[in-house]
Amino acid sequence: MKLQCLHADTCLPDYWGGHHLAHICVPVDCNTKITELRNMLHSELNQGAVAGNNPLAMDDSGEDGDKWFKAAHAAINRDVRLAKGSSRVIFPDIPPFDESEFIDCSCAYFVFVDG
Repeated sequence: MKLQCLHADTCLPDYWGGHHLAHICVPVDCNTKITELRNMLHSELNQGAVAGNNPLAMDDSGEDGDKWFKAAHAAINRDVRLAKGSSRVIFPDIPPFDESEFIDCSCAYFVFVDG
């Protein structure tokens, strides 16, 4: 099994309309580095915080689900990278994250597709 991890949107949670495919989100700001972003995405997978309507992404999906999660981790490592020629700043226009105002933080949403 091979998956792709695609950046679907970056917005406030109120503006995310959801997706039928398996997806995860993490809070981001102008200080988020690519390694930190990948680590947060892996953490979301490890915690089972996958939304969408994919039965393989459920915690109790058995051996096929284990293969899906392994493929999802591989997709993050392979697909979540800086574009060639881009700056080190991933989300330069997003204000710095303030933990006291978590409800107003921007989130990056990533969708997993067969690939």
